[in-house]
Amino acid sequence: MSTVKDAVQDIVRMTAGLGFINAVKVTGSDSETTLDAMDTERTVIVKASLHNPIQEFAGEFGLGNLGFLAGVTNLPNYKEDSSTIAVVGRERNGVETPDHLLFTDVDGNTDQYRFMSKEIIEQTLQTVKFKGTDWDVTFEPTKAKVSELTQVAGIYGGIEPNFTVKTEDGNLIITVGASDGSLTGKRTFAHNIEGELNEGYAWPLTQVLAILKLGMSGHCVMQISKRGALQISIDTGIGKYDYILPALTV
Repeated sequence: MSTVKDAVQDIVRMTAGLGFINAVKVTGSDSETTLDAMDTERTVIVKASLHNPIQEFAGEFGLGNLGFLAGVTNLPNYKEDSSTIAVVGRERNGVETPDHLLFTDVDGNTDQYRFMSKEIIEQTLQTVKFKGTDWDVTFEPTKAKVSELTQVAGIYGGIEPNFTVKTEDGNLIITVGASDGSLTGKRTFAHNIEGELNEGYAWPLTQVLAILKLGMSGHCVMQISKRGALQISIDTGIGKYDYILPALTV
């Protein structure tokens, strides 16, 4: 059974850890705890669900200023088993709702992080609704291929920040570089692919690689639709996080 501390550490790592997610909406009930987020450029939609609902997260509220929350959560004293992270509630209109997190270590040091209200987080996010799609290609990226693409992105990212994908002879091919063909590179990112994709859509290298790097510490599955969507799903053991990226037209 996951604790509040487990959940907070996991949520921070899988959102703030990307560097481009600034706020998360938490929706909790007796049966589930779900998360919704989106980056400010509206290129990545995050939908997640914790495997075990956190009872203290009952209601709807927001996690804002994730950089601050990550900084406090990652302090060495709060990573010790003896430290605690607790949800402190507050009564509003006769209803007890989550108000803030209280960090406490064995020496009595404390830090407090206040939640955003439901109204403010919804105004902040204004998330895009993803209605789902049929995935044409599904595979599990390997650490070696992610590392290789990271090196390639370091060379080509300054020329063109996006990449395209297609299938060729059962392989998934990623193309990077200038659209005029003057400076381009192709890499085989996965083998033994079932399904077909044609070039026509593009996705941002930086965001996709940031998500894939997080995925290498858990179970990671990548799916692509020829209708213009890419999804990376990561199971951390604490929760399952789906990162959905609508395609850019080439």
